[in-house]
Amino acid sequence: MNITELQDKIVQVVNYQATYLTLKYDTEILRFDFIDKKEFNLSKDKIGQLDFYETHPLLIDYNEEELTTFINTKPNDLDSFVKDFELAIDSITQGWRSWTKYVTNDSNFTVVNFFNNVKNGTGILLKAPFSITMEVNRICEKYGVMTKTLGGERKLDDFKLLLVDDNYVIAREFRLHDQAKLRQGHL
Repeated sequence: MNITELQDKIVQVVNYQATYLTLKYDTEILRFDFIDKKEFNLSKDKIGQLDFYETHPLLIDYNEEELTTFINTKPNDLDSFVKDFELAIDSITQGWRSWTKYVTNDSNFTVVNFFNNVKNGTGILLKAPFSITMEVNRICEKYGVMTKTLGGERKLDDFKLLLVDDNYVIAREFRLHDQAKLRQGHL
């Protein structure tokens, strides 16, 4: 069985580990091994419709090249610029990720730094996938903001998303495990 055969079916998350997911469909227990897992948010016993995506807002972080954009001039209307900046990112992520994810990192690039950089018209503006960067650059043009983006072309990768209600896994592939081992109780 291929994971896509469970599209739109009601399943239950029976178990999961870092490398696999066990689902119950009807009376059958199916284990899918993750190939190159990137991100997950799973809860045991979650029941819901399984959806499988090759394109989805959660996937752009893995399927598109990350670009770094620097701001070189101040916007002509700071408050409106920031509001449209947020909306531009939200239009791409569709609420699956916060816009602040792309203007922060784990070290010294914080939301406070972002606001200071925009206010002063200099510094890092964002680190984001290609599609978000292009949308933000459109907003920058609208407000007369000069930017410099490092990176280049739109590289596409092939990560997939498995979604059960609000639970998800992002991986390159979901491979059905040997069913004979499952029947013998070797998960």
